[in-house]
Amino acid sequence: MKKTKFSSYEEYRNYFKRLIDLERRAQTELHLKEIKTLSGKEREKRGRAILNLRAKFLGRGLGGVYLVRYSRPQGLPKTEISTGDIVLVSKGKPTVKEVQGTVAEKTNYYLVVAFRDKPPPYALGKDVRIDLFSNEITFKRMEEALKNFKEHPLRDFILGKKV
Repeated sequence: MKKTKFSSYEEYRNYFKRLIDLERRAQTELHLKEIKTLSGKEREKRGRAILNLRAKFLGRGLGGVYLVRYSRPQGLPKTEISTGDIVLVSKGKPTVKEVQGTVAEKTNYYLVVAFRDKPPPYALGKDVRIDLFSNEITFKRMEEALKNFKEHPLRDFILGKKV
């Protein structure tokens, strides 16, 4: 898959867009495999889940999203989950059919998760589990960089058209 010269910006963009999509799928598959094979405690230990959360519905936010704050009395454990991440919200072990949301805010004491649709009752109660699913911000930044590359002053040099 080694490629060093591209005949056009579009060829360059399509090549790297494909790689970004492959990486996005690989990350999602990693999380799916972990969710299916590891216990919640093990995922929490690895920083990819937070157990025993209590939900508080905050209302609607910008764009009409539903906002829910999740917290524990002792605060949150050390976690890889951060703002912009896609998370699964469940009761107990997720089946991956649960509601997904996007982390809108994170502190040491709580996470605020934004949902496109009204979250189901289980996502608004006690003993809620949140699992890291995917970090869309990283992929969106890579895609934005590909768009911006079209106007980059060194584009032709990078494409191998100028020496």
